[in-house]
Amino acid sequence: MSAVDLPPGIGLLGTALGTFQSPKSSRRRARIALVLVLLLTVLTWYLVSKQPWRRNASTQVVLPVAFALFTGLALAVRSAKVAITRDGVRWGWASLAFTQSAARIACAHIFSDGIALEAHRGSRWFLAARDWEKFDVLVRQVRRAELPIRDHEGKAPLRQRLQSYGRFLDALVIASVIGALMVALWAA
Repeated sequence: MSAVDLPPGIGLLGTALGTFQSPKSSRRRARIALVLVLLLTVLTWYLVSKQPWRRNASTQVVLPVAFALFTGLALAVRSAKVAITRDGVRWGWASLAFTQSAARIACAHIFSDGIALEAHRGSRWFLAARDWEKFDVLVRQVRRAELPIRDHEGKAPLRQRLQSYGRFLDALVIASVIGALMVALWAA
């Protein structure tokens, strides 16, 4: 008899061999960007409230909210973790995670700049080295999880590297801060 009675395959997954986060610098940049955008949003709203009858006032109120949502999304994605278990690979948070089960992984292609998890259906999920701390340990844990592995020399093909969200997310954060600053200057 157990205190928690769950149907098989629901809820309790295997013990993680390794849990990995995005680099601290990326998480810190996302937090700083969110704070800056929120401060610029408040400043913009204050400036718009002084002259609410201007023709562009509604745009100046809404745009900073969109930039705040972009930076909030970046912070949420940067706070997600990857867990390698014998049951597969999980990406997400404590309350919400996306899992690629070991039974569905046909092969883990290991490159110098990332790991591509190939499903039996042929689609690949790419984990870029620059998006995760301790990438060498992540590779070791994938090997330890006894997944079918194929080592490749050099970098991953462009097709897989395009799945990496790190550079796009960093650019989105920078563009959001610049956009919020431009809207604040526009409202002044």
